[in-house]
Amino acid sequence: MAESGHIFHGDLSGALGAAGEDREAFTGANIHAPTDADIVGQATEDMNRARQQHEDAVRAFEQRASQRQMAVPTSDPQVKAKLREFGEPVCIFGEGPYERRDRLRTIMAGRTAPTMDSQRKEAAGDEDLFYTEGVEELLEARVKIAEWSIPRANQRLVKERRARLDEDPLEYEERVDRFSTFIQKSMVAEISQVGDERPLTQGKFSPDAALFATCSWSGFIKLWKTPSCEPVLTIRGHEDRCHSIAFHPSCKGVPPFEGETVRMASASADSRINLWSLSESQPVSVLEGHEDRVNRVVFHPMGEHVISTSHDMSWRLWDIETQTELLLQEGHSRPTYGVSVHPDGSLVATSDLGGVVRVWDLRSGKTVMPLAGHGKQVLGVDFHPKGTMLATAADDHSVRIWDMRKRRCTHNLLSHNKLISEVSFEKNEGRLMLTASYDGTVKIWQTTDWKVVKVLIGHEGRVMGADHMPANISGHHYIGSVAFDRTLKFWSTQGKAEPPVDATAFMT
Repeated sequence: MAESGHIFHGDLSGALGAAGEDREAFTGANIHAPTDADIVGQATEDMNRARQQHEDAVRAFEQRASQRQMAVPTSDPQVKAKLREFGEPVCIFGEGPYERRDRLRTIMAGRTAPTMDSQRKEAAGDEDLFYTEGVEELLEARVKIAEWSIPRANQRLVKERRARLDEDPLEYEERVDRFSTFIQKSMVAEISQVGDERPLTQGKFSPDAALFATCSWSGFIKLWKTPSCEPVLTIRGHEDRCHSIAFHPSCKGVPPFEGETVRMASASADSRINLWSLSESQPVSVLEGHEDRVNRVVFHPMGEHVISTSHDMSWRLWDIETQTELLLQEGHSRPTYGVSVHPDGSLVATSDLGGVVRVWDLRSGKTVMPLAGHGKQVLGVDFHPKGTMLATAADDHSVRIWDMRKRRCTHNLLSHNKLISEVSFEKNEGRLMLTASYDGTVKIWQTTDWKVVKVLIGHEGRVMGADHMPANISGHHYIGSVAFDRTLKFWSTQGKAEPPVDATAFMT
């Protein structure tokens, strides 16, 4: 068979090139000869499509990565509230809490994920860190605190090394065991007194153990002489509930006092902090700045500053001499409550109603140790006198002991059956720790093995607070407690038989 002449095997490039000017005549209606512009346009279109696919893939990857790192609320009510803020349906038919939270994550990522252009601009533009600018007085206070705390820390370490060389650890534990046995056998309720017409909120001993101060819901502040528990001074402290009181580190003696020296601070639900000289019925000055009730107030060991916590989710540092606010420190996501200052004066620990405890460095202003472990609100914190431990008490009925050197929780004590309102170490050696609870009891713990030494039962209501007497009276140990039943009680070791003959060897 003869081959067909109109069948051509191969491309037409050679024929078109040979045609030259007759190219248009060579191509018919049924033949499309691609031009250079067609080839370039097709390549450009393919490149744009591939580039778009690549950018979409990168954007999707970055969005998934941002979703994994995004802080999304975990509780279902908070997830619903966040969806309502975005204007999205709170609930979709057949959707559970997990699906709802996943939908919120997707919505937040879609509305907040930065584009590639914005990331490039951000990388090339502002790279500064965020700081809150402080006043010059705050810098001076930080320097003064550092100059005061560093020598004290050095003295504490030298004393600790000397004690380690002079006394074997086993001998120290035996001495503490003897003292705890003496407390267990001798500690009883010595005096019970009605403190106010309304529930008492806190009770504190003065630094020289001459006075015991109480505050109550009525706003009255009362001073009681120790150990007789005789009322020596009553002050109308606040118009609203008074939540906390604190003695100045240099306060000594009993009324009547002279001069305008600040000897006490009180905090109230009216968002105010009053500074008292105790020589007049009016405060020396009123510190205003908190936007909600003030929960706790303490003096810095140096004696020149006051620290307060409040329901406005902040804690503040005040200058006593100028009556001004030096620092408004944020960082807690829930109302702050407990506060305690390190014996050296370098650190301060604050707790909030979300169960988080933070340790701050007053010399730099940084958070040096966030402590998360409690499941409910933490109401009490206290540093050990040696500065190596921190105790935190919470609504989860437990007390956690944190090692400041190891930066972790070393003991978790299931202490009471209800909320623990306060935790406090013995002032001088720290041999004992007491806890007060809403179950109506005060427990004394031995700090060497964390065993309960004594349970003080006597209050008919919730125990709102308790405190160790800083110094022994005639060789006897005292504890003061206040409760919701409006009474204050003194517990001492002189209510029973005389202490053993060798008691002087371990009672300091």
